[in-house]
Amino acid sequence: MATTDFRASPFLAGHHRPSRMEVDAPDLFIDGELPADLAGVFYRNGAEPLYPPTDEDYHWFDGDGMVYAFFIDNGRVALRNRWVRTDKLLLEMKAGRRLFGVHGNPATTDPLAEGTRYNTANTNIILHGGKLLALMEGAPPVELDPRTLDTIGEQHYGGVVTTTFSAHPTVDHDNGELVNIGTIARRGGTAAEIRYDIIDFAGQPIKTETIPMPHHSMMHTFFVTENYVVFPVTPLDVSIRRAMSGGPIVAWDGNRPTKLGVMPRRGTAADVRWFEAEPRHMMHQANVWEDEGRIVADVAAAEGTSLFPDTKGRWRSHRDSVQSLRRWTIDPAAATDVVREDTLDDHDIQFPRPDDRLMTRPSRFVFANSNLHSVEGRIDGMDAVLRVDTRSGDEDLYHFGDGAAAGELIFAPRLGGTDELDGYALTLVHRAGAAETELVVFDAADLSGGPLARVRIPFAIPSGFHCNYYSADSPLYRQALSREP
Repeated sequence: MATTDFRASPFLAGHHRPSRMEVDAPDLFIDGELPADLAGVFYRNGAEPLYPPTDEDYHWFDGDGMVYAFFIDNGRVALRNRWVRTDKLLLEMKAGRRLFGVHGNPATTDPLAEGTRYNTANTNIILHGGKLLALMEGAPPVELDPRTLDTIGEQHYGGVVTTTFSAHPTVDHDNGELVNIGTIARRGGTAAEIRYDIIDFAGQPIKTETIPMPHHSMMHTFFVTENYVVFPVTPLDVSIRRAMSGGPIVAWDGNRPTKLGVMPRRGTAADVRWFEAEPRHMMHQANVWEDEGRIVADVAAAEGTSLFPDTKGRWRSHRDSVQSLRRWTIDPAAATDVVREDTLDDHDIQFPRPDDRLMTRPSRFVFANSNLHSVEGRIDGMDAVLRVDTRSGDEDLYHFGDGAAAGELIFAPRLGGTDELDGYALTLVHRAGAAETELVVFDAADLSGGPLARVRIPFAIPSGFHCNYYSADSPLYRQALSREP
């Protein structure tokens, strides 16, 4: 039977429509001129389902991982993209159709998929330990070749990571360590747990700890400072039991507070202290560090979410759950367990990012994609990019035009650059109705001045999730890509 087209869904149409193809483009056209001191690789991961979903409701987070790599050197850009060939995808390719329910929902999964892990590897893509890793928080990482993007297989770190891995592990550029978590749901409804890992620069696990969590939450991210790790357990509740009875597997429970578990970075489960905040949706932070003993976290947060229904299956609109840039402050020495929250910027933002080299250390600037005019930002598209000076409050903003969809905005240091703004900012943009996509390059210190260059991709890349840029002179790049192709 031939593969049919995708059913009607806002996350399978417009700028979300899957391209369903793998491409090698050795020398892309460029409008403008790439800076001579911009050299490295820009990776992006996202959800592009190969086969139409069988569930009535499709979710943006559910598609198969598709990794794009843009190799930048000598003013030229080469593009390659490949699906992450997980066991899930390989099984479905053999069957010629979709087998898994949305989010791996067991109630709607075909019996042919029994015994195969639901791993889409579609959320993030990072270099560490000389390996390129495609990530989602529901399964182990999948290793790809950093140049060819060929799938090598799940990375289990010698048997340490056999269940889940964070979509947002933190790489401490000061010592090269990767700090990671994985949430673990036990069968039979028993209490959920967090597995906490530290992996050294060479890719070897050096610490693992198991920590009880208040309830099984979709913990998309977590915080790391020089001396602490923080486990955010938000009201995004995960319940297999609810899914088996016909309800949503992931649901917003507004009756739950946000819990923040603070532990010394080299501590144990016995050292965890839980702090409490108002119910907040929070999946992404720019940076987290320590200031005079307090933990400071600059996050994108809202009072609810339009990404998932509540426990009764009711959905909020994007405008009712706009995320703004907020600062959470935790004082481990205080007698109170209350988290302080301050709003730094009230623009509608999605993926805040710092200069990644400063992760776990103080930083000043936050880069983000933003929304000025879209009604449903995640569906219609985030139509602008923004840089916020968290000390002065000053903004630097560029609007791509109504109907545009801009992805995550990444700081790309120039060769030899050391300062936060000494470099460029990169994002993928799909303009309304366009048959092409652009990789847009800004001066990081002057977004409002407009792009320095636009790299033209001759097809529509659907909106995806997370990107990372590795300069050719960075240790992580040299470790993974120093060999000849």
